Amino acid sequence: MSETPDAPACLGELRTDAQREAFARAQKRRRNEWKRFWKAGVRAFEAGEYERAQFCFADAAREARRFGETDARFATCLNNLAMTFDMLGETAQAEAVYRRAIEADAKALEIGYGGFVTSLTNLAQMLADDDRIAEAVKLYDRAIAFLEALHGHDTLHIAPLLSEMARMCDQDGDYAQAEMALRRALAIREQAHGPDDLSVAVTLNNLAVSCDLRGKYDEAQALLERALEIFERQLGERHAKVAEALKNLGVLHDRQGRRLQAEACFARARAIRESQGAGAG
Repeated sequence: MSETPDAPACLGELRTDAQREAFARAQKRRRNEWKRFWKAGVRAFEAGEYERAQFCFADAAREARRFGETDARFATCLNNLAMTFDMLGETAQAEAVYRRAIEADAKALEIGYGGFVTSLTNLAQMLADDDRIAEAVKLYDRAIAFLEALHGHDTLHIAPLLSEMARMCDQDGDYAQAEMALRRALAIREQAHGPDDLSVAVTLNNLAVSCDLRGKYDEAQALLERALEIFERQLGERHAKVAEALKNLGVLHDRQGRRLQAEACFARARAIRESQGAGAG
């Protein structure tokens, strides 16, 4: 399909009211066409029909491109198309389309940050799944820097990205960078939500694991005990998050030869999991 419409390029060339009305109707149909393909792609994707979704999103991207390659609609369609390639195992094509979506978003700050950051993090996740951790972390750094420029250095928007980047760094054995990212995420969440928020407890738990991996056992224990206290107070003493913190605390005690304390933590964690299993049955 040609990307250049057959109709006159501007309204000034349209001599009659009928021509102008016909042109306006054609433009409206074109504006809606991309959305029709995009919605069909979303339905197919959600149904697990990834090949059909791929064709729909490709058609949507073709139509959305008429708005310009820096238009948010075009970048959105590209991002969805890349996701379908990824689900179909066509990772090389997915990476190429993700990168194209990123560049489309980066050229158009007026469309907002959402699509740009989503494209960056989606590509990062795909690269991490392919064991390309260093490249993935660079993309998270780029997303974080973008959000900082928009919202400030301590914006809450970057806390989830810092936590996910830390998980990737742990996976890659870069425990120092993981710890640094988690400390920053913790400070941001404490400032935004206070010291007793559940998001703070989750970050404390993750930071404790990083400290443990770096041999900072005393600090790891203090972090885990604080996380455990928040989970118990906010969720109750028999919640899965309490069991998780107890298990981590038990591992830490065991590693330092404190067998009795470790077994007490493990036993309590087991009891919580067993009670949940009984409740589900």
